Amino acid sequence: MSFKEVFQVLSKRRYIIVTLLFAAVIVFFDQYNIFEQGRSYRKCRKVDSEIEEVNATIQQQKQTLNALRNDSAYLEKVAREQHFMKRDDEVIYYLDIKE
Repeated sequence: MSFKEVFQVLSKRRYIIVTLLFAAVIVFFDQYNIFEQGRSYRKCRKVDSEIEEVNATIQQQKQTLNALRNDSAYLEKVAREQHFMKRDDEVIYYLDIKE
């Protein structure tokens, strides 16, 4: 095949060739190429799962806050266990047991 014959074949299919080159540039070499889209999608999924975890934590903390405001027995339990508070007539012994 001579150069002239190759040029004639390419000129007949120039729109197809240009379209394929354009598609290749967009898919592989553009700023928003297919690899970047995949990376962005995975990052978006990760952030969505983090949002769900935070929303679950917020719900749990709202329930705890509601229990602390409305249930005096639960408030006393938290005060005793987490903050080592006591009644006036009690003595608390804190034992630090190391295994």
